[in-house]
Amino acid sequence: MKKKLWITIIIILAAAGIGVAAYYIWFADHKKYYQPEVLEPEVFHDVEFDEDLLIGVWKEGELYYRYNEDGTGVTWDLADDVQEDEGTEVEWTLEHNLFTHLYHMEIGGIIPKTYNMKVLDLDVMEYEDDYGVSHKFSKVEELQLLN
Repeated sequence: MKKKLWITIIIILAAAGIGVAAYYIWFADHKKYYQPEVLEPEVFHDVEFDEDLLIGVWKEGELYYRYNEDGTGVTWDLADDVQEDEGTEVEWTLEHNLFTHLYHMEIGGIIPKTYNMKVLDLDVMEYEDDYGVSHKFSKVEELQLLN
């Protein structure tokens, strides 16, 4: 009786193995009708902004940013009684719509912050962070800063 049970188990396992192998060979050999398109990273950054428009001083409320041509800048907040010469140094890059700030802290260290640029023209700059918080700046003329 035990011998028949073992023979039956072996036959079932062999049939299952042959079935799995046949299934794999059948579907591995057939062409897939739908090949998903491979998306290159550039696809997600289809908007281009002119970084030359960034150069200058921008204001949102009492918060100011100065962006220089060499990718450096400074930020200061008049609400905290901080003037431009006391502000935090910033390095910035703008690639497609990815706007990056690297804040150089006085105590040492660099804090990176990335934004999604939404609008950039001669007078208005608007960007959004990863949490959906948006910032809308207006360009400040140099003469307005002196007042």
